[in-house]
Amino acid sequence: MKQNKIYSYPEMEKKLLKWKDLYTSDRFHVESLGLTYGKRHIYACHVGGADAKYQFVLTASIHGREYINTTLLLHMIAYYLKHPWKNIRVSFIPMANPDGVSISMNTDARKWKENGNGVDLNRNFPCGFGLSPDHKKRNPGSSPADQLETQYLMEFINSLTNPLGIIHYHSRGNVIFYDYNVNGSLRNQIVGLADSAHKTTGYKLIRGTKDTKPAGGFGDWCVYEKKIPSITIETGFLKTPVPKWQLNGICDKNLFLLRDLFARIL
Repeated sequence: MKQNKIYSYPEMEKKLLKWKDLYTSDRFHVESLGLTYGKRHIYACHVGGADAKYQFVLTASIHGREYINTTLLLHMIAYYLKHPWKNIRVSFIPMANPDGVSISMNTDARKWKENGNGVDLNRNFPCGFGLSPDHKKRNPGSSPADQLETQYLMEFINSLTNPLGIIHYHSRGNVIFYDYNVNGSLRNQIVGLADSAHKTTGYKLIRGTKDTKPAGGFGDWCVYEKKIPSITIETGFLKTPVPKWQLNGICDKNLFLLRDLFARIL
């Protein structure tokens, strides 16, 4: 992969299909979770066989303007295709909102976060729907999970049989949100996940924040309703879209995150 290239939806799709042709299905499998309103696929890319004991998930670009994280996940896929695990299937969803990404990348609406319908998908999930303090500014939709993208993501998470955790990549801030109001083993697993990510990336751990209260977020639903350990990593700084010149630094900090994490928890 080109080190300084930021991938658009068509370029990402081309790269994924090329890898699909290069590797056997037990090493790399690509599936479409469904078509968006703009007739773009939401791809899930699996490194490892379907019979693996555990699953782990990484998502990116649920907000259109945060597409630098799509390229980050593509770099991670390229690395872990050469360094797979025996007992873990890692699923990458590199562009959860391809319509929004395309609007941000290809129009004057550079700061566009929403999907093609103007809905902030990270406010559209059932857990805490409508409770976000910015609901008047960030359209959560008319009802919980009334957007196709949200429905596809929920269906995929519901299909997991033994998930170790989920990392949601956002931008910006170089911080890690993890301080959900949960207890017991779920709390311990989330803290362990966040601590490992902090040690690898150097990003600051954020405690006592409103960002982990139920507010219709993807992570909120994964933690509070599905009871899956989840954290949000915010990459980059200054502004969003994060400037291209930060890509190399973001990749350097995050590329080995899974390698380090699995070494610590397994």
